[in-house]
Amino acid sequence: MFTKLSDTSQATIFSALVLVMATGVALAIRLLEIAPTAGMWVLWSSTPTVAALLMLLVVTREGYSGEGWKVLGLHRLGLSVWWIAFGLTLLITVVASAVVWATPLASFVVPEGGIIDSLLSFIIQVVLFTLTFALLEEIGIRGYLLPKLLSLGRTRALALSGLVWATWHMPLILLTPIFPVGNKLISLPLFYGTVVAASFVYGYLRLYTGGVWPASLAHAVHNAAWGVLAAFTATSYPVIVNKYLVGDFGVLILVGAVIGAVWLNRRLMRSGPDEPRAHVTSSRAPAV
Repeated sequence: MFTKLSDTSQATIFSALVLVMATGVALAIRLLEIAPTAGMWVLWSSTPTVAALLMLLVVTREGYSGEGWKVLGLHRLGLSVWWIAFGLTLLITVVASAVVWATPLASFVVPEGGIIDSLLSFIIQVVLFTLTFALLEEIGIRGYLLPKLLSLGRTRALALSGLVWATWHMPLILLTPIFPVGNKLISLPLFYGTVVAASFVYGYLRLYTGGVWPASLAHAVHNAAWGVLAAFTATSYPVIVNKYLVGDFGVLILVGAVIGAVWLNRRLMRSGPDEPRAHVTSSRAPAV
């Protein structure tokens, strides 16, 4: 339909589509009082992928050629960095939890099911999330959007994709009871900071390999780890500990994500701070 749109124009249209769809799904969840089941989360998480499909099949029609689908990064497994995607993301949450356990606010406990059951639950969740919820988000945000923004420079692309991803969560947070965050004056800045920092971590994995799978794995490890580790944490201050310090977007997770992003940048991204790698650029982005 619009075959001559610039990459930034495509990124803008995608961002508008995904935010409109997120708002629509959140309103449906609220009005229909949809419970937070697996189906609901699939519906919610699929909106970035659906937006990418609309771009490829309706707006630009790039998806009618085999080459057009490569922008999503599904054809590259990126196995060489899976250990980083898994280990770094897990380390951030484990260290954050250990710091809290060392304070008077919380302590380490063995959950009722035991350590083995918790480890099995963690592994199962990582596999499940990598292939479903996390992947559906990553196909849209890191798969489609990030390469379309690379013409602005790598750092700007990573930051902007992170801001879109964080804002995509806002309808669910602000319009439904599904995603409680506590005091919004504290939580929302922490949420935006953590999501943008995580976008650099996941984005570097995506850019280095040209594939979306390492980003999906890292995303899945984070989502599984903070929930499982909460079972190892005993506290009389659950909101402070599980929301503002650790959990999904606590300040310690934010600090860990920033440190992880800096380390990944130095280890993987050796082509310069703002230069995209050739195999993840779209046809109009500069290559090296």
